[in-house]
Amino acid sequence: MHVERIGSRWKRGRFAPSTTGRVHPGTLVAGLLCWLDSRSTGSEILLRLEDLDWQRTKPGYVEQMQRDLEWFGLDWDARELQSEATERHDAALEALIADDRIFACSCSRREIKETGQRSPDGSYRYAGTCRDQIVSSSNWRTLDRPLRLRLESSEIRIMDESGLDLSENAARLYGDPIMRRRDGVHAYHFASVVDDAQAGVDRVVRGRDLAPSTSLQVALQHVIGIPTPAYRHHLLFMERRGEKFSKFHGAVDLDALRPAQGADELCGQLAAFVGLVPMGTRCRPSELVSSFDWARIQSDDVDLIWDVDGGLRLAPIDAS
Repeated sequence: MHVERIGSRWKRGRFAPSTTGRVHPGTLVAGLLCWLDSRSTGSEILLRLEDLDWQRTKPGYVEQMQRDLEWFGLDWDARELQSEATERHDAALEALIADDRIFACSCSRREIKETGQRSPDGSYRYAGTCRDQIVSSSNWRTLDRPLRLRLESSEIRIMDESGLDLSENAARLYGDPIMRRRDGVHAYHFASVVDDAQAGVDRVVRGRDLAPSTSLQVALQHVIGIPTPAYRHHLLFMERRGEKFSKFHGAVDLDALRPAQGADELCGQLAAFVGLVPMGTRCRPSELVSSFDWARIQSDDVDLIWDVDGGLRLAPIDAS
């Protein structure tokens, strides 16, 4: 059994947004909290733009995201595009192939759904049907089938700094995870842990919607033989959809907010939503560094609404 111990000192964090959409309030608050966490402790912070999903990353999204984050007031000690790290991902995959840990999967999505159970990230647990189709260094690049890792059962115990118990058996929850998709794109969890290790990231701050997948990422770190960073998961911005609230994603982007709010007003508003400053405060991210403390950040998700007339605001209590 592996037991991860969260350290109290770190050197580098990272903000790693997907470039599959425009910057919205959820993007900004995640970036702000990640940035403040690093700047308040004197550690470096990397901006990694996760642009591997070429089918959903439209032309101009990468450049626009960088401009939007700069407008908001966030700066970085280093920047990288995940799509430029293909050789790094291939090398990590090659090492696993040499160890006979990678196999080609011939199962259709329908077959996987019928034989598997729902995983925490919304996918279906893979039942191991094609485990005997081990690939070799001589043929894996020519295959047009997904490549999966033979993940052995192992209980992982890990608590993140916000108190979430992330302990799980990743193999039991996810089965054998995809490492490279049918179209040749490396899978998110695999590429993410490889890139974190290469960049020296020893602290990951992100939204709690990603917390359930932590056990899988830690399992991949163990198999590849790379360090496990410290983890902290924070609140999410939510919006009403029908009778339920779901993650505030794409309801309004920065282009809609910017005409009515300057960067200092928007920064102050988002900081107030999470408990850092009083409502009505105008500020830049740099003005929040000296007083930043996770104890001041509320733990519950924040319900928001937006419309053209009223702008971005907290949802009425009776609406939730």
